Amino acid sequence: MTTTSATDYDTSVFAGSSTEIITPTVRRSLRRGLYWAVAIGALLAFGLVMVALNGAGRVAERWGAGETAPSGSRALVEVLRDQGIDVVVTSTLDESRSELEDLSQVDGGPGVTLFVGDARGILGQEQWGEVLGLADHTVIAEPTALALDGLGIDALVADSLDSGDPDAGSPVGDAGGRVTLDAGCRVPAAQRAESISAAGLGYSTLEGTICFDAGQAGAALVSLEVDGRKVTVLGAGTALQNDDITRAGNAALVLGLLGEHETLVWYQPSPADLSTPTFSELTPGWVNPVAWLALLVGLAAAVWRGRRLGPVVIENLPVVVKTTETMEGRARLYAREGSRLRALDALRVGTLRRLAEGLALGRAAGVDDIINAVAGITGRDPQSLRALLVGTEPGSDRDLVHLSDRLLELERQVAKRVALDDDSTTPPERMDS
Repeated sequence: MTTTSATDYDTSVFAGSSTEIITPTVRRSLRRGLYWAVAIGALLAFGLVMVALNGAGRVAERWGAGETAPSGSRALVEVLRDQGIDVVVTSTLDESRSELEDLSQVDGGPGVTLFVGDARGILGQEQWGEVLGLADHTVIAEPTALALDGLGIDALVADSLDSGDPDAGSPVGDAGGRVTLDAGCRVPAAQRAESISAAGLGYSTLEGTICFDAGQAGAALVSLEVDGRKVTVLGAGTALQNDDITRAGNAALVLGLLGEHETLVWYQPSPADLSTPTFSELTPGWVNPVAWLALLVGLAAAVWRGRRLGPVVIENLPVVVKTTETMEGRARLYAREGSRLRALDALRVGTLRRLAEGLALGRAAGVDDIINAVAGITGRDPQSLRALLVGTEPGSDRDLVHLSDRLLELERQVAKRVALDDDSTTPPERMDS
């Protein structure tokens, strides 16, 4: 067991006397809670660090209209707006359809260009089928084979633009996979660009016009006409990005494609476009009947085997708790914490109270009054009594037990002296004549 130093305690006056009795302080209580304070602070700091790291590790959205990262397209969008193009950014197919329908209802209104950049492959085949025909000119960046099937247009994914054979005359890509390609077609935006330097996918077609041909890898741009509306498949996706738009004729190409009309709807599919199946669609037809049957069987079993509650049991209150249980509980607490001095103080306070009652000193008596009265009736030295009742601190469990025995011995001695004094002062009984 550890000892408790006197510095861990404050002092207060007992019964109006100037003598000091040691009591616990707030400092000791705070020191016990220091561990939890440090633990909570460490957890909060760890949470803040994780939030900061997760925020710093955010992946930039490719072709994001407001994204300033190298893979974003904010530079292109801002240039288009400076040129007077009304750029409307949408994130769902329903929102895009609503915007385009509102623009089409304007009598004599200008044409509209729709840009679709599904970098995360969110749209399904049926949703791609709904995209076609919404605008006068639809520009699709790097569509997958699934997207082309959904669109139903005459175009196929060939390969990466830098995957051609140099010996067969195909261009060679740089460290970033970019290839430099010449226009080689009559599409106005491609002719103004003359050449591009970009990376992406190549496409092939039998009916449309191909531009920026990379040989067996396919073409970087395919222009088609479907039901009287223009559709452009742009495989050179990096030409739209902030880091590549200034290379070669990339800016001239994308500005010419997307700035053809006065209004541009910039549509990037989001998770809100995901068609999540319902629970009933995912489960077989027999699941619901079996679940209802199991519920009914469970309720029937509960009623059948449930515990039958009898009459309320009357209990006599209040419950009597023995004083020894409280005393032993406090003693175990003192022993577990090693609070020898506090345990001794509790014994001393009880001894002083009983001595004051036995000597008829009253509750207002101070420690000095009690010590002087005990010294007078027992003949013991007041200094030794003060050391026993106030001053001595136990250094070990053995010292605590020894001081406790001495306190008990002192109480017995005082009680014995008081009893003798009472017998000596009692007048003799009057004899009957």
